[in-house]
Amino acid sequence: MLNLMIIDDEPIILAGIRDMVEQEKTPFTRISVAFDGVEALEQMAYFRPDLVITDIHMPEMDGLAFIREAHKKNVRRFIILTGHDKFEYAREALRLKVVEYLLKPINQSELSSLLKSMATDIVTDKNKERDEEADKGPAWYSNEKMRMLADYVHANYGRDISIADAATWLNLNPAYAGQLFKKETGKSFISYLRCVRMEKAKALLLDMREMSMDHIACCVGYENSRTFYKVFREHVGQTPGEYRDSNGKNGES
Repeated sequence: MLNLMIIDDEPIILAGIRDMVEQEKTPFTRISVAFDGVEALEQMAYFRPDLVITDIHMPEMDGLAFIREAHKKNVRRFIILTGHDKFEYAREALRLKVVEYLLKPINQSELSSLLKSMATDIVTDKNKERDEEADKGPAWYSNEKMRMLADYVHANYGRDISIADAATWLNLNPAYAGQLFKKETGKSFISYLRCVRMEKAKALLLDMREMSMDHIACCVGYENSRTFYKVFREHVGQTPGEYRDSNGKNGES
């Protein structure tokens, strides 16, 4: 399960690329779309892409400027998409370590092969990073299945998920998955999910101060904002608004 972000200011092209990716059944199963770089950067507060496909010429912020800002958020893999075959664009893309530079119109077969190849590289790098972390000391979770369950929560906390969903994803019995969660974390699946959501909500409240409470609630998996307010207050001891106000303009007390 990998995350892909697609950015293009032309709705037809944006929808077309998304359709291509979904039809080819690549490992990029979670897809987010944006119409310009500004919107894409806002989405990165709650959607962490493993790969970004971005147009160059867009309103508000062009693709190259967006990539420079995305680097600051530790997003590292980009495919540039453009209808302009200009050397200066390709040269700047190389400076920014863009992995591929594609001209419109996109060839679906070529895009599919590229995404599958990149997915293999991404998964290999993630496994390498995990092994390196494990070599530094005891693993966060002693059970690999538990680690994968936790990864599932962190990747899907913005949706309505349950232990049954997570268990199905790992081909586990739901009852066993629930017992495993409790044994490893000391928390139930629901309690763990709630903790993850609240930490994400706190980050959004401080990092995205213009974002509405209803939008934040939706981003962390609560369609009902009243439920979000109630859970946040129980978990943090303050309402979302009080938490934002008490932590200053830049998240400082």
